[in-house]
Amino acid sequence: MDNWIDSLARHGAGLLFAVCLLEALGLPVPAAIALLTAGALAALGKLAIGTAIVAAVAAFLLGDIAYFLLGRKTGWWLLGILCRISANPDSCILTSAEVFYRRGRLVLLFAKFIPGLNTMAPPLAGSMRMPLAQFLALDFAGALLYVCTYIGIGFAFRDLLGALLDTMGRAGRVMELGLFAAFLAYVAYRLWLVWKSRVYRTVPRVDIAEVDGPVFDVRSHGYYDANAQRIQGSVRLEPNRLPETIALLPESEKIYLYCT
Repeated sequence: MDNWIDSLARHGAGLLFAVCLLEALGLPVPAAIALLTAGALAALGKLAIGTAIVAAVAAFLLGDIAYFLLGRKTGWWLLGILCRISANPDSCILTSAEVFYRRGRLVLLFAKFIPGLNTMAPPLAGSMRMPLAQFLALDFAGALLYVCTYIGIGFAFRDLLGALLDTMGRAGRVMELGLFAAFLAYVAYRLWLVWKSRVYRTVPRVDIAEVDGPVFDVRSHGYYDANAQRIQGSVRLEPNRLPETIALLPESEKIYLYCT
């Protein structure tokens, strides 16, 4: 831990920029810890707080803009790549998309505080054709809020943070064992999710000739193309309106959905 603090004090904004950029691109690096440490170093006069904020915000914007443009160009293909580590990639994508449907575009203001969504939000915004200017404004505000929050906490609680880091440094062996145990628990959890997801792979499929009721096209925005061919007679239904639509139908009526 001391090596990390020394490295950040020595390389300053450059190292902070690299860490924040890597997190923006989805790599498991501790950007929050880096920002807290940067705030503490700024309070001690070892790092210019303005430079740290500019470097971190610029890094997040650079990574987010790259993913936004890729999301606009590739649709949800990029989201599938980012969710590949998930036991159920479709669920990973749709869970993130549901946040956008429910909260709207303002989700970009707090997305960085939510693990997973911080990486998924920019390509989701791109795939949903959000105007670039609007994305930049909201993403900049969200990045600035995130960076200032953690740097501010580190600045205000530098003594407490220093004591915590010293304790972690002295308990190095215990920390290593704890992290290893947490890793094993995480692997076990992912395996359980894989096993659980098999249930959803047994959903019966119906041939179009067997359909005897209304058909709804509930493909999500990343896959839906209004100009593409679809099942004849099907009705387009926004995924976020599915519960309301089903509630209006008679319980005895059979309906069919097709999605990605």
